[in-house]
Amino acid sequence: MELHMDFHKIWQEQCAATRTIRERFGIENALDYLIGEKLLNFAKAADQDPEFAAELPCFQAAVWEIFNPYELRGYIASLKPAARKKLQKLLYVSS
Repeated sequence: MELHMDFHKIWQEQCAATRTIRERFGIENALDYLIGEKLLNFAKAADQDPEFAAELPCFQAAVWEIFNPYELRGYIASLKPAARKKLQKLLYVSS
């Protein structure tokens, strides 16, 4: 039996986990987890792998379903310039 994991679809589980993190540990932890860690790593993988690249727009849309524009802008504004610029581009958030 061959085990095949769709690693390029792991973002769906990460989004589900984010909702739990938000409930238990607060919005800041949820933002750090999903955007500061998972989305950035996924975007790096998307640069190298077409399967990840194909899933990136769906992941980006899911982030917008979980967090509202004020939460996203506030989080991104709190980051260092290099990370801020990268996330502004990834999430289409203006400064």
